[in-house]
Amino acid sequence: MIMVRSNSHTLFLSLLLLTSLVAVSEGWAEFTYRHVYVKNDLDNNTLLIAHCQSKQDDIGVKNLHYQEEFKFQFRPDFLGITLFFCGLTWDGTLHLFDVYDESRDGTECKDCKWSIQRNQPCRFNFDTQKYDLCDYKYH
Repeated sequence: MIMVRSNSHTLFLSLLLLTSLVAVSEGWAEFTYRHVYVKNDLDNNTLLIAHCQSKQDDIGVKNLHYQEEFKFQFRPDFLGITLFFCGLTWDGTLHLFDVYDESRDGTECKDCKWSIQRNQPCRFNFDTQKYDLCDYKYH
């Protein structure tokens, strides 16, 4: 009986160690940092005021002139419910947009680069090297 318990304990610890090593070597993709970039692509004379936050973190207010961008990073929540949204103001009008939604971006977007345009935000497509993923809307 003691031998079986000892072998079970050794097997459990070995599996735990192996799992830890695999997680570290793979970067444990679910918990690696995500990077979000927000770029003002409105027009030459339009200031973009961006205030981005989650329930836990407030990134602060950023004033972006045309073609300027800012970046922030975070680790997703282990429950898979991370959400960062921005209040985007230009010409006196507030537009809201989710710059990172774990359910939408979790597998697609380790580096989420957003071009803020008048009609819609567009995400950078690393395959085409353009901001041509524009199936998003402000709310």
